[in-house]
Amino acid sequence: MDESSETGQAAIHINAAGMSDTGRVRKNNEDNLVICDLTSGEVGVNPPLRNHLQGPRGTLFMVADGMGGEASGEVASQICVTTVPKRLYDNLKSVSTISETNFVLMLREAIEFANQVIYQKAQAASAHKGMGTTTTAAALFGPYLFVAQVGDSRAYLIRNRKMVQLTRDQTFLNYLEDIGAEMPADPEKDSRKSILTQAVGSSENVDVKVTYTRIRSGDKILLCSDGLYNMVDRESLASVANQDNSLADKCKALIARANQKGGTDNITVIMADFSGPGLLPADVAAGIEFKEFREEDFKSRP
Repeated sequence: MDESSETGQAAIHINAAGMSDTGRVRKNNEDNLVICDLTSGEVGVNPPLRNHLQGPRGTLFMVADGMGGEASGEVASQICVTTVPKRLYDNLKSVSTISETNFVLMLREAIEFANQVIYQKAQAASAHKGMGTTTTAAALFGPYLFVAQVGDSRAYLIRNRKMVQLTRDQTFLNYLEDIGAEMPADPEKDSRKSILTQAVGSSENVDVKVTYTRIRSGDKILLCSDGLYNMVDRESLASVANQDNSLADKCKALIARANQKGGTDNITVIMADFSGPGLLPADVAAGIEFKEFREEDFKSRP
């Protein structure tokens, strides 16, 4: 494969896999996922996207966990994984030059746009009233991974067999911690740990949090809904992610573990790994650093 893309950028190779499972308790699967080549516009988890060369507009990985009465949760998450990639692709395609800052602003705007679509649909039909969805969207643009989040689906980065969470659950307990309120003695057993402070479509406005990190060759990411991480502890997640097998097999193994633990919720997972001369080389001494996105961090870049 050519070592540079059509724009002359050094090549970044992407391998990816994604799967979703209803679990052992729920009747419907209200989770959804999508992978999108933002250069070609191709979406899905089909063979071309499972192994491709990053184009000049990057690649999007996204998990959405819907909520609401009847089938409204799956409606909200389906709208989200359909609307966000298309909106982002259309906006990126409309400009000739894309900076990291513009990329993030368009990613955030695409989720805000989906929020409006879902909110208006919920207002228009009583059957959908109150529906919403989490959204964790990890987008690789050049060597940078930008992670946009609403809700409590998670994104992890795995490097040198160590796994770090790039997102922070937007839950009531974390809100209490942020304001310095008294915390329960055992947060994991507190009934409020799954109460979200916001979701896409549940109100007229949404505050999309974005963090970012610079990817190295050999890095892997794991995106998942709470149906995975509430069932499988972090050590086990990392252990499976570091197994010497295919990404598809890792996804299957993670879902199987969640079901073995009870499978009380829908389970969705995306894994991807990155390599190529467009990334910093692997370094056994390199830790994982990430921070909240700020426009000024990229102003000095050409």
